Amino acid sequence: MEKLVSRWVEGKGYRMPDRTIEDAARRIGTDSATLYRYFLSRGEDFRTFRSRLRLEDAKAMLLEDRETSAALIGQRVGFNDRANFTHQFKKYTGLTPHAWRKVNP
Repeated sequence: MEKLVSRWVEGKGYRMPDRTIEDAARRIGTDSATLYRYFLSRGEDFRTFRSRLRLEDAKAMLLEDRETSAALIGQRVGFNDRANFTHQFKKYTGLTPHAWRKVNP
C-alpha cells in the first residue's frame, strides 16, 4: 500500500478533484476499505492527508508563480471551490493565500 500511495503522491494524484474516497482509491489502485484502513493505521484520515498535500503544493505555487491568481492555483491543486480553498488555506497557515503571498516575498 505504501508504494501505491507514494506513486500517487509523486504523480501529484492529489490534485485530482476526487469526489469520494472510492474515486481516490480507484486512482491510487486499491479499494476504499483498504485505503481507509491504511490511513487509519497511520493516525490520519485520507482527506486530511490529501488536503495537506494540496495546501503544501499551493504554498509552493503561490511563491513560484506570483502572476497566477490564488483562485487558479487553488483549482490547479484540486480545490473546486475558491471559497473552500481560501478557508482551508487560512485554517492551515493562519493567513489567506493573498496575505500569505505578501508575507513570503
